Amino acid sequence: MAKDKKGRGPKPTNITVMKLVANAGGRCQFSGCNKQLFIDSITMEDLNNTNVAHIVASSLDGPRGNEESFELSDKLENLMLLCQEHHKLIDERPNEYTVEILKEMKNSQEEEVKKLLDEMHYPETKVVVFESPIKNKIKAKVDFKKACEAIRESEKKSDSRYPLTINLECEEYDYNSNEFWKSIEGKLERIFSKKIEEVYIDYPSSILSIFPIAPIPLIAKFGNLLGDKKTIDIYQKTREPDTWKWLSKEKTNDFKVEKVKIGNGKKVAIVLSLTAEINFERITSVLEDIGIIYHLKAERNSVDCIKSLEDLKNFGQKFLSICDEIKNIDKEEEVFLFPAMPVSAAFEIGRRHMRGAHPIIHIYDENNGFIKTITIGG
Repeated sequence: MAKDKKGRGPKPTNITVMKLVANAGGRCQFSGCNKQLFIDSITMEDLNNTNVAHIVASSLDGPRGNEESFELSDKLENLMLLCQEHHKLIDERPNEYTVEILKEMKNSQEEEVKKLLDEMHYPETKVVVFESPIKNKIKAKVDFKKACEAIRESEKKSDSRYPLTINLECEEYDYNSNEFWKSIEGKLERIFSKKIEEVYIDYPSSILSIFPIAPIPLIAKFGNLLGDKKTIDIYQKTREPDTWKWLSKEKTNDFKVEKVKIGNGKKVAIVLSLTAEINFERITSVLEDIGIIYHLKAERNSVDCIKSLEDLKNFGQKFLSICDEIKNIDKEEEVFLFPAMPVSAAFEIGRRHMRGAHPIIHIYDENNGFIKTITIGG
């Protein structure tokens, strides 16, 4: 390409300028400036304040011009993105702002931009939607768009435009019957084997993000099937606001454990009063021969008793300490669980349970009185 009438080399292409702007993050590359170049600092209106400056001038007699001026004129490595003020400054003082100094400014700024952007990389996660009618009556539906909003809040992104969906129904049996729970548990195990285990076979390092709307015992069972050896994120739906995002990043609640001797029976029960208070009479009316009740209560007893992962962690630690005491101090091999708790707590119970190390857990659910449902660890 020939020189222009003023002896300058070729202009950089639009693509080259776009690359320069991207590498600079749209900021002035003069050391210490960092001015945003696409917005007016006073009016905050959008505009283009960029100056594409040459490190080695595009002509021999320009600032820092030399025998390579023509060859380097349109090369990305020879260009800097500057504000008007600093473009004028470096060209008026070429002896002070040498080629070496400007290259160092450019390279240092671009490395810093790259580092910041790399840290913003969102790892991919597989969104797992778990739906099952509540009490076998109320249909469950997870909004995939809101699920994706929640994982972005957790600095991840969905690996697909569609979730992996587990939808469980069992219309042929009554919710309170043993047949219902045996059938629905079997369906969950079969679907888990077909869908989830195949994910880990094909992609062993997969991250799963779980969005459940289902009966509490099924969510606990699902957590138990997944276990705690993989990277798994659990999310919890709230009504106000209507979101799957965690409402806080801090601890917002606390949980207390009380060990209560009921009678001379041999059975041990755990009562979880998190979303609502459970009266012990409701337990003794369906479970005979109780000797001890471990009562785990939330200080703030409500549907939003767990607002953050810190709350969930706190609850999980308290629950595992109960399991350890029942197994190692009370020397009991099984426990009967009566929960009033959010879905994240149910998932945590199942996921953290260790067969052999913890007692077998018989889970009850409330449906016009407590009914026995699923057993974990048996």
